[in-house]
Amino acid sequence: MSFQWIIDNATSISIDRQQVVGQTVSRNNTVRATSRGGGIWRFTVQLPEGLSWTNFRGYISQAEANGRVGTANISINNAGHEWLYKYQGDSVNSTGFVASITGGSTTITLTTSPTTSSGYKFRAGDFIQLGSTGKVYTVAAAYNSNSVTLNRAVEESSATGVALRVGSNCVWTVICTEFPQWTLVERDRLAWSGPFVFYENRV
Repeated sequence: MSFQWIIDNATSISIDRQQVVGQTVSRNNTVRATSRGGGIWRFTVQLPEGLSWTNFRGYISQAEANGRVGTANISINNAGHEWLYKYQGDSVNSTGFVASITGGSTTITLTTSPTTSSGYKFRAGDFIQLGSTGKVYTVAAAYNSNSVTLNRAVEESSATGVALRVGSNCVWTVICTEFPQWTLVERDRLAWSGPFVFYENRV
């Protein structure tokens, strides 16, 4: 709970999940690029000015106790945010997906699916979490087959029978790398020196 209230009350959320890339440009303008892996989730979250200190002092104390050392879970499933991670496939719901996964592979294989054979199981941009405590991945294209390509290599160990969380059911374990200073203004109102920045925890 210590960081969730920040997500729930955000005025803006910037999400970066691109891989770290090294690039060089030669004298003849030939570009060479090498992926250095990664692709971890980075959230930059801005809170609104003017939140009530009286109402949020407890939440702030919890977040400060966690600080930039402890980890916490966040999700983006509160009212008003559900459109961000809405499941796009043709299943009647986003539950009931089970897969076999291979560590280091960018593809997972569905072994159970609630989707009819003629419908799309996932579409590009859908979010999948591998198990209840696994990492969150993005689907790279639309799929009506049981083989689904993800945006990055699977970090979990190889396993079968992995129940998938999809869309707004996904949960990230994050650590705060930038914690802005709060200031009381106009007696009971809060101002912030900048945004909160959270990185997906890799441990």
